[in-house]
Amino acid sequence: MPTSIPSQIAASIFIFLGVAYFLAFDAPFVANVIFVALCVMWSAWIFISIFRGTDEPKAAGVRYALAVASGVGAPLSLAFVMLMIATPDIQRAIASLAVSSGSPPAAAGFGLGVSFTIIVLCTVLVISHSIWWASKR
Repeated sequence: MPTSIPSQIAASIFIFLGVAYFLAFDAPFVANVIFVALCVMWSAWIFISIFRGTDEPKAAGVRYALAVASGVGAPLSLAFVMLMIATPDIQRAIASLAVSSGSPPAAAGFGLGVSFTIIVLCTVLVISHSIWWASKR
């Protein structure tokens, strides 16, 4: 059963609010685990629903976008993260951010690296999906 756009928007809002809550307040570990499990299940359901009950061009566009995001976006994000590690100014910025937040610099660097990687992958996915649809119309 494919998901509707309003349910995807509602879930995205709830995920955003949940992440904001967990960043702003010190939630218990069990709540963190439950929230992450629900987010993973939601994204798996969305991924599966894209290929079930959709027309062939839509599924082909998503397959192309996923292939480009994994083939181009992953190495690109790794290169950017390696550049972040090798640049002393960025390291100082991460260390000052970690000191201001009270977390260890390694934890802040890891969190920023993961966040940056996800942003790059999602950006490459959206751009490649748009290019695929533009080339087919």
